[in-house]
Amino acid sequence: MSCVINLKKNKMYTKEQIQNNLRTNRKWIERAIILLYTEGQTASEQIIGATKVVNYVGFNGPDSRYLSYIAKWLLSNRTLNEKHLQKCATKLPKYWKQIQNFIEYKSSQQK
Repeated sequence: MSCVINLKKNKMYTKEQIQNNLRTNRKWIERAIILLYTEGQTASEQIIGATKVVNYVGFNGPDSRYLSYIAKWLLSNRTLNEKHLQKCATKLPKYWKQIQNFIEYKSSQQK
């Protein structure tokens, strides 16, 4: 079972814990959307708000328009209402591995 380290608490996260946080934790949901958008989507994908490059990073095709819109909303210093929070919570758990990879990368950069 693969785990990741929370840099602030040195807590190990399993796949199930990451997915649960992406379903239930507002901070995780909002940060994951921003991270997937800013680090995963290409510059051209960010401009058009859709996935064009099949690189298995960022949002998948069906989610790209909605989650890109949400990412731009969050980047303008706004928060999600309950309706959008719940919709995002259903979409994000499938991105757990990308989130894990980002956390591991960040952790390796701080050693």
